[in-house]
Amino acid sequence: MKINLHLLFISLLVCPLAHSTVYHCEKNGVAEFSQQPCGKDAKLITIKEQSPHLSYTSNNDAQTSTDKDSAEVERYIRLKQIDAKIAEHNNKIDTFKLKMNREIAALSEQSDSQLRNLVGAKKQAAIAKQMSAASERYGLLINGEQRSIDRLMAEKYTLTSYANKVANNEVASFIRSKQIMRKISEHENKIDTYQAELNMQMSELEQQLSSRPRNLADANNDNALADKMTALTSRFNTLIAIEQKQIDRLNSELTKL
Repeated sequence: MKINLHLLFISLLVCPLAHSTVYHCEKNGVAEFSQQPCGKDAKLITIKEQSPHLSYTSNNDAQTSTDKDSAEVERYIRLKQIDAKIAEHNNKIDTFKLKMNREIAALSEQSDSQLRNLVGAKKQAAIAKQMSAASERYGLLINGEQRSIDRLMAEKYTLTSYANKVANNEVASFIRSKQIMRKISEHENKIDTYQAELNMQMSELEQQLSSRPRNLADANNDNALADKMTALTSRFNTLIAIEQKQIDRLNSELTKL
């Protein structure tokens, strides 16, 4: 958001207007305002009419109107800042997910390459513990970002709920509810995908367990595979928890509309 947004909006508020509404659009991250719809995503913003002939209006009334308009601008700008910060935290979560998946995939390749003997089994077990540790480490980092998002979402709800009460815009609430339901469905599909991947990989490991002859080396290999299963479960639990957190936030917003 460019710094001149505030000045542009203030100029709309204080200059004489023929109409009491303006349209707001964003093109390439830059805010634009027009008395006509400026795009498919144009948002209608209501502003009290200003007249050059205000001799009948008291100074107190004019000051009150200006204060309200200024508060509306500040609220709008803060909401944009909150959305930007939430996007930053979500980008960090995506980065942590990517790093975790890469680290665990590399460790898994090392584990698969171990020889089917006692030494290899011990190495597999050690690698499985590294995989679990990686899942836990990135899980903590992701949870930190989630807490930051929760705080920002709480502030955003406070700001938007006030604006909705003022506007009493049932159409906007209906549109937002449909958007939320669509996003919930997307996150639920991701959870289903993760669950299917987990089941498939667990099944492959279980087949390796059941096909081994019973001797000391294979017993150690079985223990190593069990550790690998634990690490695998931890990884997918982290991925699923990210999607579930998004669903919980969306459901919370939906109940407040």
